[in-house]
Amino acid sequence: MNCIRWRISILALGWSCLFGQSNQFVGSDACATCHPDQFSTWQNSTHAKAGGFPDEKRVLAPFDGKKITVKNGWFIPYKKDGRYFFRAKETGFKEVKYEVIGVVGGGHLYGGGTQTYFGLFPDGTMRLLPFDYHPGKQTWFFETNDLSGWLPASESISLRQFSEWPPSRSLGLLTEKKNCQQCHGSQLITEFQPAKGKYETHFTDLSINCESCHGPGETHVSLMDYGENIIKGYTGIQSLKTNTKEASVNVCAQCHALKDMLRPGYLPGMDFESYFSTKFAMLGGNPYFPDGRVRAFGYQQNHVFSDCYLNGSMTCVDCHNPHSNGYQDVNRNPLKGRFDNGQCTSCHMSKNENITAHTFHKPESKGSQCTSCHMPFQQHQAVGNVLKFARADHTISIPRPGLDKQLGLKNACQQCHVDMSTQSIVDQVEIWYGDLKPLHNLETALFHYEKGNMTQEGILSLIGSNKDPAPQVFAGLAKAFMSEGASNPSEALIVKLKHLSENKDLDIRGVALAYLDLLIDYDETIGLLTIQSLVNAGRDQSKIRTRWSTALAYRAEQLIRGGMAIPGIHHYQKSVKIWPNNIRAKLGLAEAYLSVDDMDKAVKTYGEIVQSNPMDWQGWAGLGYAQSRNGQRDIAIEAYMRSLEINTFNPTAHLGIGHLLFQLKKDMLAANHLAKAVELDPALTEGYIYLAGVKIRQQQLKEAAIILNRGLALNPNHEIGAIMKNELARFIQQP
Repeated sequence: MNCIRWRISILALGWSCLFGQSNQFVGSDACATCHPDQFSTWQNSTHAKAGGFPDEKRVLAPFDGKKITVKNGWFIPYKKDGRYFFRAKETGFKEVKYEVIGVVGGGHLYGGGTQTYFGLFPDGTMRLLPFDYHPGKQTWFFETNDLSGWLPASESISLRQFSEWPPSRSLGLLTEKKNCQQCHGSQLITEFQPAKGKYETHFTDLSINCESCHGPGETHVSLMDYGENIIKGYTGIQSLKTNTKEASVNVCAQCHALKDMLRPGYLPGMDFESYFSTKFAMLGGNPYFPDGRVRAFGYQQNHVFSDCYLNGSMTCVDCHNPHSNGYQDVNRNPLKGRFDNGQCTSCHMSKNENITAHTFHKPESKGSQCTSCHMPFQQHQAVGNVLKFARADHTISIPRPGLDKQLGLKNACQQCHVDMSTQSIVDQVEIWYGDLKPLHNLETALFHYEKGNMTQEGILSLIGSNKDPAPQVFAGLAKAFMSEGASNPSEALIVKLKHLSENKDLDIRGVALAYLDLLIDYDETIGLLTIQSLVNAGRDQSKIRTRWSTALAYRAEQLIRGGMAIPGIHHYQKSVKIWPNNIRAKLGLAEAYLSVDDMDKAVKTYGEIVQSNPMDWQGWAGLGYAQSRNGQRDIAIEAYMRSLEINTFNPTAHLGIGHLLFQLKKDMLAANHLAKAVELDPALTEGYIYLAGVKIRQQQLKEAAIILNRGLALNPNHEIGAIMKNELARFIQQP
C-alpha cells in the first residue's frame, strides 16, 4: 500500500462558527428594492449568468442521447423527464450514470468560453464531471492528465487521459480533497458533517451574487428597514469605494487569482489575507513568467505586476464595471466595449491627442487599440492549441518581441502581422521606439536564474529590497528560498533577509523569516530578531506565523520529493514549531517518518493529530496505516474502524482494513471491505490488486483476472499486479 497523502477534516467547532457567519447572507433579491439600478445591471451580467441548475435555457451542450465513442469506452449525454444525465462505460469496468445537478459557465468569455457540469455523489460532495463543452467549437472536450491540454472527444483519446475520470474534484474549499475552491458559486461551503458521516454542500446560487463581493448583508438590510443609523455613518456593510488599491484587488482575487489557502473557513466579508495568499503559488510550480505574465493557466491577478498598479493606483474596477461586467474608464464613465481606448487614455491623456504618433498605425485600425499591443490575448499554455481559450495579458506589458520568442509566446505584433519574422518586428520596434524601458533588475535576475546562468553567489541578485515592487520581490525571494542552495549562509544574504523581514507585505515578511529560520545556526542574532519581528507584527502576528510555517512546509515537501527526507523532516519540525496548528506540516511530517521507516515517530505524530481533533477521520486512517506498518495489526484495525465510524464513505479505511484482513487470511471479510473501497473510489489501484489476491486464494480465478485487469488499467506498471497477472495466466491456461 503506497503512502497516501492524507488530508485533515475541518474542525467541527470552526465550521459551526462558519455556518453562523453564513446565516448572515440574505441573497441578491434583498438588494433589489433599494439598489434597483445596480441590481438590474447585475442581472444581465456574466456574473449573474455564471452558473446554476440545469435547464433548457442554461445548458448549451446537446444532451441528445447520441453515443460518443472514445478509445476505450463511450459516454452518452441525454435528457429524461426534464433532467440531464451522462451514461459512461470504460472497457473492463461497470457502466456508470451521473445526473447533472449544477452547470458552470455559459460560453460568455471572448477568448473562448466553456461549460462544465457537476454531479452529486454518495458522500455528499458535488463533483466536476469529466465531460466539458466548448460552444465556440460546438464540441465535447476533456481536460487531460498527461500534459496534452484540452482535447475534443474522439476515438484517439482514452478515458484514462481524462483528468476527472473518475470524478474526484469537488465544489467548495476542502483541505482533504481536490477542489474548485469557492469560485463557482455564492456563499459556497462544502463541509464534513460527523453526525451524518458524510459531506454537505451549501450555496446561495452557482452564480456570483452581490454578497460575493460586498459580504453578508443581513445587518445592512436590518438597519435600512429600521430606517435609522444606530451609529452615525454605519450602514452594516463595508463600502468598497473606500478600499485601498490592495483591498480592492483582493475582492476580485477571491476568484480571479491563483491563491493558496492558509487556513479554512473563509466567506466573503472576512479578512482575505487571514485565509489566503495570492503569491505563495510561486513557491511551488510558479504560474508566472519572470515578468509576471501567465505561464500556464491565466488568472487576471497578475495585474499586480503591471506598472499601472505598481506605480499608479489601477484596480480592477478602473476598467471593469463590477455590476454589469461591462467596461468603464477610471472616472467610471461607461465605454463601448473591451477594446475602447478610453480604459487607458483616461489616465494617459496625452496619447489620445495624436494616437498615431504613439502607435504608428491608422487611428481606426486594430494597431491603434491600446489592448492590441499592451494586453494581447494569449492562449493558455496548459490548455494547448486545439481549442480556443485565450485571455488578455493583465500585466499590461511593453511589447518585447525578442523576449517573447525566448519564452515561447506569440508576440503582440504577430497577432496581426502573422507573416513577419520576429527579427523584422524587433528591428521595426527599435526604429519606432528606440531603446525600450529595461526590465526591473529582479525580473532580469529571474530570467538568468531560469536559464541556469547563475552561480550560487548570483542568487543574491534574486533578493530585492523594501524599495522594490512587492510582486517582483516575492518572485525572486521565492525562487531563492526554494533553490538547492537556500540553506548555504552568507553575511550578505542574512543582511538582505533581515531587511525584508521588515517589509510591509505579509507574504514577503513570512518567507523572509522562514528563510532566516534556515540560517539560524549560522547567526546567533537571528533568533532574537525573529522573535522581535513577531512582537512588532501586533495583530498581524497570526498571519505572519501561518506564512512562515507554510513556506517551510513547501520547502520540506520539495526536499522529500527530491529524495532528501532527513532535511525535509527538519523543515517540517521547524514549520510545526512556529505554527503548531499547521496540519499540513504535521501530516507531511508523519508521512516523512513513514518514508524513512521510522514507524514509532509516524505513529506518535498521527496520534497527536487525532488527539487534537478526535473527529479527524483522515488522521485516524493515517494512524491505522502507520500502526499496520509498525506490526500493530489489531490496534491498526481499530484505528481504521474509528475512521469509518466518523466517515462511512471513506475508501482509504476500507482499503486498510481489507488489506489487514487479507494478511490475516480472513478472506470473506477482506473481500467485503476491498469491494467497498473500489466502489467508493474506482481509481484505487491497490483495492483491485488486493481484491484480486483474495479471489485467487478463493480459487475464483476468472473473476480475479477481471478485477486484476481493472487495477492494471489504472497502473500498468504495478509490480505486484504484473506478477499476479503472469501467475494467473499460467493457472488459467492449465487443463
